[in-house]
Amino acid sequence: MDLDKLLETSDSCIHDEPPACTSCCPVHMDVIAFVGEMEKGDFDKAYKVMEKRVPFARIIGSICDHPCEKVCVRSDSGGTVKISELEKAAVSYGFSPPKNTIPLSKNKGRVAVIGGGISGMTAAFELDKKGYQVTLYEKSGRLGGRIWDYEGITLKKEVIEEEIAALVKQGIKAELNTLINKKRLEELAGEYDAVYLGTGVWEEELKIHPETFQVGDTSVFAGGKLANNNDSVIFSASSGRRAAASVDRYVKKISLSASREREGSFETPLKYETEGIEPVEAIGKASDIYSEDEAIGEAGRCLKCRCRKCIESCSHLTRFNISPKSYMRQINQNERIILGTHYANKMINSCTMCGLCREECFKGISMKAVIKETRESMVRRGKMPVSDHDFALKDMKFSNSKYFSMVRNQGEKAEYLFYPGCQLPASYPEYIGKIYKYLVSNMSGGAGIYLGCCGAPADWAGRQDLMQENIEIIKKTWEDTGRPVFILACSSCCSVFEKYLPEIAFVSLWEIFARKGLPQNNRISGKRVLSVHDACATRHNKEIHDSIRRIATLSGYEIQELKYSKEKTKCCGYGGLVYFANREQSADFVKHRIEESDNDLLVYCAMCKDLLAEGGKRTFHILDLIFAEDMERAALRKMPTLSERHGNRAQVKIGLLREIWGEEPDMDYEKQRDFKLIIPENVRQQMEDRYILSEDMAEVIDSSRKSGERFFNPQENSCLARLRLDNVTYWVKYEEKDEKILVKSVYSHRMEIVEE
Repeated sequence: MDLDKLLETSDSCIHDEPPACTSCCPVHMDVIAFVGEMEKGDFDKAYKVMEKRVPFARIIGSICDHPCEKVCVRSDSGGTVKISELEKAAVSYGFSPPKNTIPLSKNKGRVAVIGGGISGMTAAFELDKKGYQVTLYEKSGRLGGRIWDYEGITLKKEVIEEEIAALVKQGIKAELNTLINKKRLEELAGEYDAVYLGTGVWEEELKIHPETFQVGDTSVFAGGKLANNNDSVIFSASSGRRAAASVDRYVKKISLSASREREGSFETPLKYETEGIEPVEAIGKASDIYSEDEAIGEAGRCLKCRCRKCIESCSHLTRFNISPKSYMRQINQNERIILGTHYANKMINSCTMCGLCREECFKGISMKAVIKETRESMVRRGKMPVSDHDFALKDMKFSNSKYFSMVRNQGEKAEYLFYPGCQLPASYPEYIGKIYKYLVSNMSGGAGIYLGCCGAPADWAGRQDLMQENIEIIKKTWEDTGRPVFILACSSCCSVFEKYLPEIAFVSLWEIFARKGLPQNNRISGKRVLSVHDACATRHNKEIHDSIRRIATLSGYEIQELKYSKEKTKCCGYGGLVYFANREQSADFVKHRIEESDNDLLVYCAMCKDLLAEGGKRTFHILDLIFAEDMERAALRKMPTLSERHGNRAQVKIGLLREIWGEEPDMDYEKQRDFKLIIPENVRQQMEDRYILSEDMAEVIDSSRKSGERFFNPQENSCLARLRLDNVTYWVKYEEKDEKILVKSVYSHRMEIVEE
C-alpha cells in the first residue's frame, strides 16, 4: 500500500477546512465553536473562544468591521448571521477579569514597536508573549490610537483603559509623547534586534512584503494601515500579529515565508451546499445589544458550515463518526505503527465499499478504493481477522463446489450463457428454472446456464489469491463454451465482470426482459406505487436502471424515486461482507434506507431484498413482478436461513438437471445419518448469529457419537461435543432421544484450539 499517496489523498478531504467566515476573518476566529457555545447559552465559553484568536477581545469584539458577515452562506436564506452583534453580546455577558499569570522571562531579544494603535499594541502584546523585551513608542500622550474614536459610542472609557493597563502590566515599556522619524528609525534598527512600524502613515513609501511584512531586507517590519491600505480594525490587528511572528522568525534566523500560506484572510476550499436550506430571518434587537435570549436565537441561525456530505449519506461513516481524512489517517497508523488493532480492523471491515462517498464528495475521494487496498494489505501482512470473512468465503467455496456449480448448454453450442450468480438461487430457487426456460424461448442462438460464484466475497475480503483463481475458472469456462455472451442477473457479478473480465461480453437479464417483453400472466390491475432501491454495485449502469423501471411500468406500477437512487443509491448493508463482519452496522444501513420512503420498495438484488424485508419493509424483487403467484406473500417474504441458502442452491442444480436435461445428479448433498435433528427456534437464531450451518452441526454430532469424544452431563442428560472443521471450531450441546437429537445450544469460534 502506498501510504504516502494515502496521506496525500487524505489531505484533499475538505471536511476539516474552515468555513468561509473563519477563513475570511484575518485572525481566524473559530466562528462555529463561538456560535455553538452561544447557542447553548454559555457566554463565558463563547467569550473564551473569541479571546483565543481576537487580540484585546473586549475592544475589537465591540468595534470589529466583521468581514466574516460578507461571506456568510446564510445571506440568501434569511440574511447573514450577525456575528458582530454576537461578539458584543459575548463581551457584555461572557467577560470575566483574567486571573494573574506568571510572567515569562524576557530573554529572546529586544524589539521596538513604533505606534501605539491597534496594530502596534497587538504586535507588542504578541512579542511580549513570545519572550521579547518590548518598548512601545507612541507620539501622543496615551496608547490606543483610533480606538479612542469609539469612546462613548460602542466602547466605554473604562474598558479601553483596563485593556491598555493590562498591556502595560505585562511589562511592556511605553514611551509616550515620542515622535519617531526616519532618522530615529534607523537608529532604533541598530539598537534593537528588530523594529515594528505601525504608525498608519510614514514620511516615505515603504516596500513591504505582503506576507512577511518585512521592509526590504532590513530588520524593520511594518503593518496596520501602512501594509493593508485600509482602515479595517481587524486587519490592523491581524497584521500586528503576523508581523510579530515574522520578527520572531527573523531573530531566530529561520525562514520568514515557510508554511504561511494560510495566515490572514484566504479563500477556503470548503464547499457547502445551500440548496434546500429554509430561510430564517435574523433576530431583531430590543436595545443596543442583544439580550441573552436574542443572542441565543441569532446564534442558532448559523449553519455551522462543514462538509459532511459523505458522512450524512453513509451509515458507516455516521456510526463511526469519522471523516475520510481522519479515516485515512487511522489507516496510515494501522499500517505503519499499530499493525492491526481491534478497533481499526472493526472499522475497516465495516465499510460496504458501495462507493456512495465518492459520488457525494466534492473532491471525488473514494473510500471504497482505500478500504479495498487496505483489506488486501491486511491479508498480505496476516492481520486480517479470520472471523470477519470466514463464513462468506466458505459460502463462496460451497457455491463453486459440486453441490451447486454446473455448466450446461442448449445443444452443442449456445450464443448466450445465463449466469444467475450464487445469491439469487439461494434466495429465489423457484425462479431460476423459469428464467432459463424464458431465455431458451426468447434468445435466438440458444442459451446455456452456468451456476457458480463470481468471486465477489473474495474480492471484498481482500483475498486476491482466491479472486484470481476464481476469475481464471470463469475465463476457462467461457473459452470452453465457445465464448458466449453472459447473461447476468446479479449486480455484483456485473461489477466483477466489468473489472476482472473485460474480454467477456455480458448483458443484464433485466435488459433482456425490458427488450423482449414479459410473461403476461402476472400483470396487476389498478395503480400501485413503488420506489426503486438500486443496487450499489451497478450505480453507474444506466441501462439496468432504465430496464428496471421499464419492467415496473410494463407491470403496471408507478415509480417514485428515492432521494438516493441510481448513481447515488445507498447500500442495503450486505456489500463488502459487512453483514458478516458487523451485523449492527449492517442493520444501520437497512434502517436508514427504510426510513427514506413510506412506499413499498422494488429491488433487483437478492441480498437487498432479503435484508430490507428482514428489516420489516415491504419489498418486491423485480422477479416477483414477473413470476410471483402471490404478490402479498412475495412482499413479506423473509430471508432464508444460512442453511436453507445452501439447500436452495443444491436444489436448483438438482431441479435443472432432472427437469431440463433428464439427468440424475451425482451428489450427496444431504448425507444419510442414523439420527434426525430437532432444532428449536432459539437455537436456529444462535446458528444464524454464529454462522453455523445445519450440515456442520450434524457433522459435529455424528463425529462425537462415532468417536465417543464428548462430555456427558448426567444431571441434564445432555452431551457437549466439539469438532474443528477447516479453521472453525464448533460446539454443540445436545440430548439423544432414540433416533432423534434435540439440539439445546450451539457455539462457534474462529481460532485454533491447541492440544497439549
